[in-house]
Amino acid sequence: MAYYGTAVNGVGNNSTKDPTNGGWANGVSANTPWDIESGGLINPWISFWVQPGYNGAAGINIVKLWIRFDDLMNTTWFNIYAGKTSVDAPFSNQRNVYIGTNTPWTMYDYTPGTPEVVTNGGVSNAGYSFIGAGSAYFDGDAFQMANDATAIRYFGYHINGGASCATQSTFSFDPCETRVNVNFLPDSSLYGDNTALSGPGNQGSLTPGSKVNQIGSNGFNFFMHVTQSFGGWGRTNGERIGFFSMVGEGAALPSSGGGGTNPTTTYSREGVDLMVNPIPNGGLNIFGAWEIVNDPTGMITANPTLLGANVGAATSGLEYMVWLVQADWQPTFGGFFSQSGTNSNMISLIYNQLNMMQQPTFVGAPNLPGNYNNVLAFTLSDRYWLWGSDRADVSLFAQYQYMINYGVAGTLNNFVSASGLNSGGTLGTISNKAFFGNVEANNFSVGIDFAY
Repeated sequence: MAYYGTAVNGVGNNSTKDPTNGGWANGVSANTPWDIESGGLINPWISFWVQPGYNGAAGINIVKLWIRFDDLMNTTWFNIYAGKTSVDAPFSNQRNVYIGTNTPWTMYDYTPGTPEVVTNGGVSNAGYSFIGAGSAYFDGDAFQMANDATAIRYFGYHINGGASCATQSTFSFDPCETRVNVNFLPDSSLYGDNTALSGPGNQGSLTPGSKVNQIGSNGFNFFMHVTQSFGGWGRTNGERIGFFSMVGEGAALPSSGGGGTNPTTTYSREGVDLMVNPIPNGGLNIFGAWEIVNDPTGMITANPTLLGANVGAATSGLEYMVWLVQADWQPTFGGFFSQSGTNSNMISLIYNQLNMMQQPTFVGAPNLPGNYNNVLAFTLSDRYWLWGSDRADVSLFAQYQYMINYGVAGTLNNFVSASGLNSGGTLGTISNKAFFGNVEANNFSVGIDFAY
């Protein structure tokens, strides 16, 4: 449960209709009000997990539902997950303790064409709503590492030795664990939605923000992650380096102009990640990741509301790179209660940056500026474990995030209605410098977590 607040500049609020200053919004809500976690062993090598939960809008949803087969053929190199689960991301979103911004990592929830200040969640959680349509174009790449999806996951690992995984030095070359994950995500979901997959996505003939359901298409999505740790597992001691890659293919977006010059879609993303622990055992952990994404014309369709009724197919794809650095410091403070698990505090600082390297182009529409929907964000978080035991945990948290989203002011300010379309059917203001102004948001959240 949390109280949220946001101050937005450079864009109008639906309540004020003032495009010069968005003002302040606030409210009380919870990202995931509750869920029930239940798992166990069918036998020593087969485990399962069932996790229903309230999704805040449409009632009960299946958060997770999977079965796992370990050490098949008596080797740690062959193990299988099957069901609704997360991909093996560089840093698991299931361990995300940052409230109020959906995820604190732009890499995990970015949707090309749609302003990140909206997708991020900090503004919307506070109850802020924008005037404009939002998306200049829609991208079928809906893959987000923040979500779970129907998947079959292979993973294999080799542990070099117990001593190599228990090194307490600040830096080591002693290899600990080698791990390989390959996730297959079919375009068809068993759970009635496709929001975590790359094949389905947004397209212009639907309401902005809605998803295309491509059940029946023969597309595929593969996500791979390979890691090697040294002197520990990398999370609280030692170091870990990794490489991850996403490759997918699916049908072109089924809309007027969708598919562009390439009716089939093969898209990719590649990245590297690194964990180090200058102060072992959770004292100070530093994590970083870098990723580059390529989406072809078949993934992209223009929003005629913003780019004009006569806009045509995409003539080029898009490319962007995104990176993050996170530092977690865990000093020990005196607690209010003497139960086990208390007296612990974690302070986190997160830096995010995303740069568009190539904007898509469309027939009959002027080019978007190179920095449209670029992102820079800082997050500062403090989480204090007020009370903990074998049965329950209570923690307090406070979080502040500053974000600047470049070039999106016009799409969120409803400049289209203010100026109208010219006789050629294209936006008269699209070349106006003010249309591509920047939007800034200062997001706050304070609250309490309870687990039983």
